[in-house]
Amino acid sequence: MARYHNPIHAPIFPSQISSYSSLSGALAPPPSQFASSRRRRVPQNVCKTNSGPICGPIGFDYIGQGGQGVSLADFSARSQNAISQMVAGANDQVLAGTGTSKINLRIMWTGYEHLSFVQSMPASPAMSRGQLGASIAMQFWSFVGQAEKSSTTNPQWQISQRTIPFEKIFLVALYSIGDGIWQADVAVDF
Repeated sequence: MARYHNPIHAPIFPSQISSYSSLSGALAPPPSQFASSRRRRVPQNVCKTNSGPICGPIGFDYIGQGGQGVSLADFSARSQNAISQMVAGANDQVLAGTGTSKINLRIMWTGYEHLSFVQSMPASPAMSRGQLGASIAMQFWSFVGQAEKSSTTNPQWQISQRTIPFEKIFLVALYSIGDGIWQADVAVDF
């Protein structure tokens, strides 16, 4: 930054210069800062694919609570009518324009990579965010059932009724990885 003397304003010292930009959030989504100090994102490896994503991430949030995710238990236990009153943009056709007819959901939960969990879910361009969330919740229910019967290589992220039950898992976003593979960004309340 060039320095020049301005008789109207005092000089700006390097310690006073901010790296903040109002466009910083527009370029790449920042890591979500959860309102609850108990909520943490599940670390996952992204699977390798030959092609790129067909769309940007699809977010899931309660109305007025951006970036916090939606409980999988709500998606699995509530009607679509109830979901539409709770989830932001629940009736939005989030797959419109993608040409997607199925989603291969890959769950790469840390400590359970050995399960190689991939499930195919029917999808359509007319599918709403609420319907998609409910479908993902069903697949996670199945994954949790398998994980509870399996060993883990990471006890901190162990799935069980005592440690991390289904009811404490939140769907934050769904990412198209490529080659028809999708991965869910999930968080857990500890």
